This record gives sequence, C-alpha cells and structure tokens, in this order.
Amino acid sequence: MLALAGNPFLHASEGDSDKVIIVKDDPILAQLDSLDVVNFFKRTNFTADANKLNIYSYPKDSIPLFTEAIYRDRLKKLDNMSPFALDYHEDVRRYIEVYAVKRRGTVAKALGLAELYFPLFEEKLAKYKMPLELKYLAIVESALNPTAKSRAGATGLWQFMYGTGKLWGLQTNSYIDERCDPVKSTEAACQYLKYLYKYYGNDWQLALAAYNSGPGNVNKAIRRSGGKRNYWELREYLPRETAGYVPAFIAVNYIMAYHKEHNIYPVKPKYFSYELDSLYIKRRVTFAQISDFLKIPVEDLRMLNPVYLTDVIPENDYGYPLYLPKNLVGDFIANEQKIYDYYTIPVVNQNVLTEQMEVKGMKVIEYKVAKGDYLTSVARKYNTEADSLKSWNKLNTEMLAVGQVLKVYVPENWSDKGTTPPVQNNTNTANSGETKYYTIRSGDTLWALSQKYGTTVDKLRQWNNLYNGKNIQIGMKIIVSKG
Repeated sequence: MLALAGNPFLHASEGDSDKVIIVKDDPILAQLDSLDVVNFFKRTNFTADANKLNIYSYPKDSIPLFTEAIYRDRLKKLDNMSPFALDYHEDVRRYIEVYAVKRRGTVAKALGLAELYFPLFEEKLAKYKMPLELKYLAIVESALNPTAKSRAGATGLWQFMYGTGKLWGLQTNSYIDERCDPVKSTEAACQYLKYLYKYYGNDWQLALAAYNSGPGNVNKAIRRSGGKRNYWELREYLPRETAGYVPAFIAVNYIMAYHKEHNIYPVKPKYFSYELDSLYIKRRVTFAQISDFLKIPVEDLRMLNPVYLTDVIPENDYGYPLYLPKNLVGDFIANEQKIYDYYTIPVVNQNVLTEQMEVKGMKVIEYKVAKGDYLTSVARKYNTEADSLKSWNKLNTEMLAVGQVLKVYVPENWSDKGTTPPVQNNTNTANSGETKYYTIRSGDTLWALSQKYGTTVDKLRQWNNLYNGKNIQIGMKIIVSKG
C-alpha cells in the first residue's frame, strides 16, 4: 500500500493522444461534481456508519493507494468473473484514483443509494438476461441521482436524452418526465443496451461507447479508423467523454468491489428498497395534500417519486404510480377520498376573499393560455399562486388548454407590460419599524397576504421559512412585515 502522494489527476504526455487527459473540466468528473451539491443528496439525510464496517482498522481520514501490481491483480480477479473485458489501463488507474481520492464522498453516497436502486436494476437485468455489472453504469451516468441532468440535457439515473428516451417509450410533458422514473428508465436502459450489444456483434465495450455518445459517433469512429472494432483502438476517434467512458466504467466496477480496501464505506440512505411499496393514482393529487394528511415530508415524496416535475400527480385514465413507505400505503388507501378532497373546502371561502379584494384596490384581468403555458408558469407571471388561479377559475385540474381564458386578480395600478405586478404600498404596516404577525384563517393565500401587507410572496416565504413544500395552515402565526 502507498501513502497518498501527488495529484491523482495525471496528464498524458505529448504524443499520447489515445489517453484521456483527466482535468478539471472532464465531462464525467463535471457530472460528479454537480451531483455532490444537488438537493437530492441533501434531502436524503445521509448518516455515516463506517465503524462497524471498517475491517482494516484504517484511521478515519486515511486515504490508501496501491501499487500498479495490486490494481492489475484485483482487476484480473474481477475480469475472470465478468463477461466484460475489465482490462487494466493507465486511464483506468487514473479514474480509480479519482473515485478513491477526489470523489470519495460521491462513492460513499453511491454505495448507500445502491441499497435503494440496485435490487431494481438487478431484477431488470436478470429479466433481459444481461450482465449484472451493468448496474454500475448508472453510477458513471448519474451517481444514482434520479433527477441528475447533464449539460447536454440528458436526464435521470440512466441519462437519456429527450429524443432517445421518447424512442424507448419514456413520456415527457409539463407534469412528468419518465426519464426520472427509476422503474421505467431502467426498463428502457436495459432494452437499449441489449439492442446496442447485438448491433455491435456482442461487444459490450462498443455497446457502452454507443450508449454514451450514440451509435452514429461510434460508426464514424469505426470508419475513420479504417474499420477497426476494438474499443481501445477506436478511442482516439471518439468524442473525449466517450474516450473516458469505458475506463470510468471499469474503475467503478473496481471501486464498488474494493471500497473497503480504500477506506470508503456506505452512508445510510433514508429508505431501503424493501421498505417501499407503490399504488396507482388516477385522480389529481398534490404532494402537499399527501404530506399534510400522512405526515410525510414533501422532500421525501420528491425523493421517492422523482418522475413528477411540479409536485403534482396529474389526473389520468390509467393511473400513475405513487411510491410510499410501506407503513403509509394502508393509511393512504383507507383515507384516499379524504386526501383528494383535502384542499377543496377552502375554495368556497377563497371566493369570498376575492370579492373583498375587489374593494381593496384589486381588479380582474383576463389571460389567454398560450402554447407551453401551465398553471404554475401563469401564476409566476402574475406574482400569484397556482392554487389561487385554480380557485378564481373554479378549476378541478392543473391542465390548461391553448386558448383557454383565465381570470386573474391584480392590483388596480398594474398594467401588462411583461413585468410582474407591482406590490401595493401599505405604509401603516410595511414601514412601521416593527415586526407584524398574522394568524392564518380559512381562505388565506400568500399572494393575498402579500398584497394586503405591502410585501412580496418571496419575502413571506423567507421570513417564515416556507420552503421545500411547507405551506401556510389555518391557525398558523406568520410574520407579514419586518421593521
């Protein structure tokens, strides 16, 4: 074993054009960097539990490295048990040291998330009689973050581009993106990878290269090379990211097998696969309704149901899946109608509120729905909330039709010049020099309160920490003005 020394980001020397130069803007590393700060990882409440697993008695902060001979020997053992050619290569070693040194935190989280996603991956791979090692491909692609999005627009655990996802049956609209659905995207990834494997004459390395950059780029590389079909001989003709893709995949196979030897241990995710169950929803329901009724945080619902883009399960004829902890599935079924109706009672009271707004300096305007509009985007345009628009227009769904006319309440002094409505001044409260509180009553909305007290919805959310799905409730005491 070697002590940590030097920079693991080794550079290829001049003339070594076939090698990957692992620098700061390497596309694979950039994806890993972005995943370390996304909210998905923060929401899962990871807690380290390495003490019971530390079989080598390394000091907590020790970062072991090993000789080339040890790396070769370990990869040879893995290669003997795999249909993939898990070859040792200098670029494979570079990526091993990236994962083992610079991206240790990402590897630890991936090891934890493997407990959530790998049972699903293995089930689908077994269904299609494909090598189980392919489950590691999702770590290269997304670090097991189902909401990951690359700079090119590839999305989800398996990083499907929009067109490729559509080709393999993944639906995308204003409410759902099935590229973020772990079950459906894994099914599509298995089908696509099996197709590529057969297309390239049962060569997994070429199939992986084509999965990353598209068959067109691999075919062009084959032509430019004079007909060569060995991945390592084609690398210099492939896009730079694809030239590092297979080495990164081999390195992930290594680090997942030998993480303990590198003093890396999984961090515990909030949920394991065996703790979850699903049911199908045909009526429109929001995460806020489910959260308030079942007492599960909206953040957890987002983590378990990443397919829904706006915290809304839309109404449909066939049913969309809702994933919940098993202990809450029965509660949902027993109270299903109550959950659907949970937010319908305040609507009548809010209609009374709109009548009061008309005599408090508000006016009604009409907005004609254009292509691409959805309820939240229209609400944002007029500095209001989607629930308010639903109430004012007596909508039972968030689906809008092109040409539909919506009624919107805005201040009397507002004119539509492409900007958000100005906030009404209320010098008696906003500039009084002291903090003002208000107790929420039936029918209140943040937008109506912002107009009443001369502030903005954003400030109300900030003052009262109304983020991550947290909404006002009847009886809640909130700050409406700060001195």
